[in-house]
Amino acid sequence: MSETYFFWSVSLKSNQKSISIFMFFIFILVLNSFLPTNFYVMSSTERDYWPTEEWKTSTPRKQKMKMNLLKQLIDYVESESINLHSIVVVQHGYIVFEEYLGPGFLEQEHYLWSVTKSFMSALYGIAYELGYIEDFDAKVLSFFPNVTVDRYDPRKENITIANLLTMTTGLLWQDDANWVPMVSAPNQVEYILGLSLINDPGTVWNYDTGGTHLLSAILQEVYGNTTLDFAEKYLFSKIGITDYSWDQDKQGIYYGGHGMYMTTRDMARFGYLYLNNGTWDGEQVISSEWINVTTSPLISLWSGWAYGALWWIRTDLGFYSARGRYDQMIYVLPEQDIVVAITSNNAPGSFDPDYLIEHYIIPAVKDDEASYSIIFVSFIGLTIIAILTDRRKRRN
Repeated sequence: MSETYFFWSVSLKSNQKSISIFMFFIFILVLNSFLPTNFYVMSSTERDYWPTEEWKTSTPRKQKMKMNLLKQLIDYVESESINLHSIVVVQHGYIVFEEYLGPGFLEQEHYLWSVTKSFMSALYGIAYELGYIEDFDAKVLSFFPNVTVDRYDPRKENITIANLLTMTTGLLWQDDANWVPMVSAPNQVEYILGLSLINDPGTVWNYDTGGTHLLSAILQEVYGNTTLDFAEKYLFSKIGITDYSWDQDKQGIYYGGHGMYMTTRDMARFGYLYLNNGTWDGEQVISSEWINVTTSPLISLWSGWAYGALWWIRTDLGFYSARGRYDQMIYVLPEQDIVVAITSNNAPGSFDPDYLIEHYIIPAVKDDEASYSIIFVSFIGLTIIAILTDRRKRRN
């Protein structure tokens, strides 16, 4: 696997649309102006408001979602004793469904666990645009000249920032075995870099929380201030994220792979930024190229699953997500123009929250009106053809 095979396409621009696609788009717009269809999904530049200060609410019916399925979602959660704390569903920029169960409440800052990793991905996209990160092929060890590296292996010199972002460092990391020793270590950067190297960098994917902490350490090094300060200045303040906190290690480095706390509504804001291709109220907070590349299926995992750059992709269901331990989730569904934020406290492996998206959220999006419109247009067309044919026969 090439270390540069994807990141460095972020500078490439999209191809121009063909005339035929343009004409089809115009047709859809014209049709949409006359008929109540779901053909046209509002783009990021045409939102009628931005939830920087406060989310606006709507009803599922107004946003063309089936309320009965959303209610059935909660019925399913309760009947199966799923430990769901909160769920916020945003469609077309409006909160259409919001529930807090058990200990969950509106103002609660939830521990996001590994959802933090997707925030790190966003921060690196911003840092690249601002020039703090110039080369994703930069060698990781070059940022830590004063760190003693145990279990030295010359191949460690080849670990790059790109490897950290795609979890292909080759370091021996297992969350269950290494997380507690890492957070307990007097110097956590030294602990991570001192792990055994079992694969050549860039050849094997392995879920690696330690590697994402190195990303935070590097960002603090090149920025000259903390990762939290960078996030506050260039991300949180831009989109209205206000209720949060973030844990640090013993050297004052904010954790790159966990440690963030946030309200469910602010989680949804982050997902909404991605849904809008990095644009927020007229400002390009994160480049659309970065979002497109890092949420694409860069690494195939198992059937229907892939990994981007600190984002999980469901290739079979058409969405991507930020995922944290005990089922903290941010889902982005571009086709449905939906963001879903979930907080939970389920035992690892006891429940798959994607089930809720597949069986309740996606089916709740009404597509029957669009189908009826197509039928209506087809019927009108066939009627006109029949009339013209009948007239021609009469003339003959």
